[in-house]
Amino acid sequence: RGYLIAAPSVFRSGVEEAISVTIFNSAKETTVQIQLVVKGEAVSRSQGTVLDKGTIKLKVPSGLRGQAHLKVWGNRHLAEEGYIFHNYTTVTIDSKGSSVFIQTDKPVYKPKQKVLINLFMVTSDLRPVNERVKRIVFF
Repeated sequence: RGYLIAAPSVFRSGVEEAISVTIFNSAKETTVQIQLVVKGEAVSRSQGTVLDKGTIKLKVPSGLRGQAHLKVWGNRHLAEEGYIFHNYTTVTIDSKGSSVFIQTDKPVYKPKQKVLINLFMVTSDLRPVNERVKRIVFF
């Protein structure tokens, strides 16, 4: 038996983050529980059932910053087999940032073709940072 938990190392405050869970050689569904713990207090919880692999969403409360523990454990009915796994790691919680989108005029280029690229930045709620779009041309 084995498991793989994939989660971002930096969580964004006020954002719903996705945690990927894979349980190898799983014969039955497993209940997976996730907690985000700050200074010994669970500030967010989520759970879901996973057979082989799945994704569980965890809402990060607004206003948090700094270090936190991400705790993940999986179990079946305690009368059956108890905990299959439990573990934790330290993550960073940061305020919501902005994103940069890159757009090209076509999906595939041939050698020596002109490449047109548009760059624009948006805030965490997908509003443009400014109205100007930066256009770059490569040859």
